[in-house]
Amino acid sequence: MIHVASWGVAGSVQDAGRPGRAWLGAGRGGAVDRPSLALANRLVGNDEACAAFETSGGLTITTTKPTMVAVTGGVAHITVESGPPVGWGMPVVLPAGATLRVGRMMHGARIYVSVRGGIINSGDAMHAGPDPHTPAALQPAARHEPSTNVRLWPGPRLDWFDDDALQILTSNPFVVTDTSRVGSRLSGESLRRVRHDELPSEGMVEGSMQVPPDGNPIVMLAGYPATGGYPVIAVVDPADIHLVGQAAVGTELRFRLT
Repeated sequence: MIHVASWGVAGSVQDAGRPGRAWLGAGRGGAVDRPSLALANRLVGNDEACAAFETSGGLTITTTKPTMVAVTGGVAHITVESGPPVGWGMPVVLPAGATLRVGRMMHGARIYVSVRGGIINSGDAMHAGPDPHTPAALQPAARHEPSTNVRLWPGPRLDWFDDDALQILTSNPFVVTDTSRVGSRLSGESLRRVRHDELPSEGMVEGSMQVPPDGNPIVMLAGYPATGGYPVIAVVDPADIHLVGQAAVGTELRFRLT
């Protein structure tokens, strides 16, 4: 068993999500940064889609038997009591009774802690799944600083904006002012709308960039709602959504059309 003493900031158990459920009114869900989840799982020999811990700091877990773990995603201060140190990107076996704490985030917005066998969620007492009988990594993974250059596709509601709105979006920096599993709010030069009437709610996809009346866009992440009522000026390329997900408050992002 793995006891969760503290979930910390936005702590949860996440897998790769459930794509293909939009017709049922459900978003993908799952990890905000899927590449980091996949890497954490590969390091301990799991299938890439296995469930792992996602946290923005403050997660504290204790093992009741020897357990292999790996940490990826952003960078935080990691401490271990009654066990060996755990570094970024290297599988480590924690002995029974070890306590791992994910401290304050230093880089990025989200940390992933994988467990060999994957995590079976049963409340505050988590269980590691069956051993996958596959080799774990023998070398540490190299961490690459996430890019702040994000690719976009034009959205379906360009006609709701000034003719130069897309040019403003792709030629000026935008700063992350808030982030959650639902989405990241950005601040920059206002994206001016030419239509101000109510838009009937319409289907959303992950990466949709909605623009409320104040002109500051919101990028939808893994926990996005199935429908939305603000016009979508652009959509983040699926390959770059994790870059927005790892952009902490204060990070300056730049967008370009693909």
